[in-house]
Amino acid sequence: MSDELEAAGLASVGALSAGGTADLQGQPCRNCGVMVKHRYCPNCGQLAASFHRPVFSLVAETVSDSLALDGRIARTLPRLFFKPGQLSRDYSDGKRARYVPPFRLFLLSSLIFYFVAFAFINTNGVNALSQIEAGEGAELNEEEREALFDYLAQAENFDEDELDRILESARANAAAEAEADEAQAESEPDAPVSEPQENSIDVGSDEFGERLEGAIQRTIDNPRLFTTAAENWAPRLSLILVPLTILALALMYAWRRSIYVYDHAIHALHLHSWIYLSSTLAFGLSALLGGWVAGLYYSLALPVYTMFSMRGAYGTGYVQAFLRMVVLSFFWLISLVVLMFALIVLSLLAV
Repeated sequence: MSDELEAAGLASVGALSAGGTADLQGQPCRNCGVMVKHRYCPNCGQLAASFHRPVFSLVAETVSDSLALDGRIARTLPRLFFKPGQLSRDYSDGKRARYVPPFRLFLLSSLIFYFVAFAFINTNGVNALSQIEAGEGAELNEEEREALFDYLAQAENFDEDELDRILESARANAAAEAEADEAQAESEPDAPVSEPQENSIDVGSDEFGERLEGAIQRTIDNPRLFTTAAENWAPRLSLILVPLTILALALMYAWRRSIYVYDHAIHALHLHSWIYLSSTLAFGLSALLGGWVAGLYYSLALPVYTMFSMRGAYGTGYVQAFLRMVVLSFFWLISLVVLMFALIVLSLLAV
């Protein structure tokens, strides 16, 4: 934290300003005395600026430097979105200082995506609330009640008093249904009584199977536990898609000796960054316009962008880029199925 405070202090007097007015060019550096021909001293790196300017100009500069990633994000995102593959080619060609580093961009994009995605998932708890209000839920104990309220805490339209009223209504409906069933059973002739069976899923007799069976039962009793575990595991497993994509690209371009694994890594990070950011946008538009937006995105926008990204990054023709896009899409589909299965198992075992 002390480093950030020190950096902020230096920025407040313009020492770290990348956009300051260099009004001392062509003069000796005020720090070391070496002649400065450009914006920065070639010896000590100090900006050739006196900062004898109006206070408003200095404050605006400091705020701009604090909120921007040296302006690189403004140059990175338009190129990532509107010139598929060109950002990867520029970075591989050595034009790096002007752009956000690929791995940092990937982490930022994935963070935004999962924040929005799990926010959408958590708001689906309102549907569970409406089911309880309709009398479809069974009576809840104190632990389940707290878990349900926790699950619906993000819904601003409901508070604890409203939840109590709804749960009370659900209990009354359940009690009325139980009395009706009991009255109907008394009016019918006696039937042979069968032994009660446990409501569990038999997934095996070994130790792993028993552990998984217990996790499934706990998930059925409290789905929120599974959702929380999935939120923890999903970002970790998604990281595996990047090296898998690098492997797939390396195999598809194995005959191109001028392209190295480093180039594939840069392209894979940029490609996944675009997928995360565009998926976040698709989530938002789907909430406003309907589910058809997400369908259009995954069926059209994603494959088209992937094809043009390969063409821009590697300079391949349209036909070759299209064929490689098909192969990569099939590879992604298989990988996602495997990772989803792993996510479900790991999330269950974490319950």
